[in-house]
Amino acid sequence: MNGVTNGVTNGVTNGVTNGVTNGVANSVANGVTNDVTSGVTVRIASSRLWEIHGSVGLLSAHRGMVPWPYANWAKAARRSLSRSDVTIPGWLVHLFRTGGGTLPPFLLAVPPADGPDLSEELAHLAAVDPSRVRAELEQRYPHGVPAEVRPLYADPAARVAELRAFLPRYWRAALAPYAATLRAATEEDILRRARTLATQGPEALLDAVGGIAVPGGVAVPGVMAVSGVSRLVLVPLLFGRGTPFCASAPDGSEAALSYPVEGSAVLVGEAPPERRPDADAPVRGDRLEILIGRSRAGVVRALVAPTTTSDLAAALGLAPSTVSQHLTALVAAGVVRRRRAGVRVLYELDRPGVVLLRHLDHARGLPVTR
Repeated sequence: MNGVTNGVTNGVTNGVTNGVTNGVANSVANGVTNDVTSGVTVRIASSRLWEIHGSVGLLSAHRGMVPWPYANWAKAARRSLSRSDVTIPGWLVHLFRTGGGTLPPFLLAVPPADGPDLSEELAHLAAVDPSRVRAELEQRYPHGVPAEVRPLYADPAARVAELRAFLPRYWRAALAPYAATLRAATEEDILRRARTLATQGPEALLDAVGGIAVPGGVAVPGVMAVSGVSRLVLVPLLFGRGTPFCASAPDGSEAALSYPVEGSAVLVGEAPPERRPDADAPVRGDRLEILIGRSRAGVVRALVAPTTTSDLAAALGLAPSTVSQHLTALVAAGVVRRRRAGVRVLYELDRPGVVLLRHLDHARGLPVTR
């Protein structure tokens, strides 16, 4: 993809490097677009439908305890779904469990540039041809569609109608209480990726989200490879850990790929851990705490979203001076970076910190999966 490797236009570069103007602020709400020189368009666009599917996949993959940082959200969501009498369709659960957290593309519309609401995305589902549903299921299950998914194969129109009725109810019960936080974290991430796009070029942006530019297209090793597209859409998801979602337009003109937002801790609304006399002694089996200490590990985990020293201290139940000492050490080690936003000084994980957290980020020492 020559256009993807050749860089961005001066207009985009100036718009991001010279500050967040009203135009850039509007683009964050509606998707950041970059017209590259070969005619291929790279843009970033949020999607409520994709976010819902990401969270459903998390609940489907874990019958019991859900990994940090989603555990508290999952408990609250399951209680709310039960009270609201909302049940995830069994065939959808099975699609997630047998597909490694992925979904057939017919369930994932490529988000348009104007920031679609859920009703627009549901309209796309209503227009899906039953023959496409069956073809994608046959491709997914070459040895025969399993019994759990047979209802979808036998009557795609009825099951898609069931899904269209389920999704808004699920949103209201499980995600609507977090809507403002979802929006703020996603917009912050889009701004961050836009700066990468402007200052380092599309190839760096693709690398940051796990993709690579290939001649005439883009690929994610082991996940997707598309060529001949004129538009590539990157979709940020707070519920985006694990195997990314991908989809293509029926005419092959554009493709979409999800990537995880680095601010998932702001979504779960975790309470500060209980303090105890040996407050900095690591929890048994917690590899991150064993490596750097309990309170410093708490600081690292809280920095998946840009945060001030005072906010960190309040969230973790630590003295501001203690948090400041941890941040100074983490900045010196290259794990955390510091930047000014107006009158505030924000701290966030740098690339080594993100890698550290991904490898050691679970209280029981288990791998983090969707």
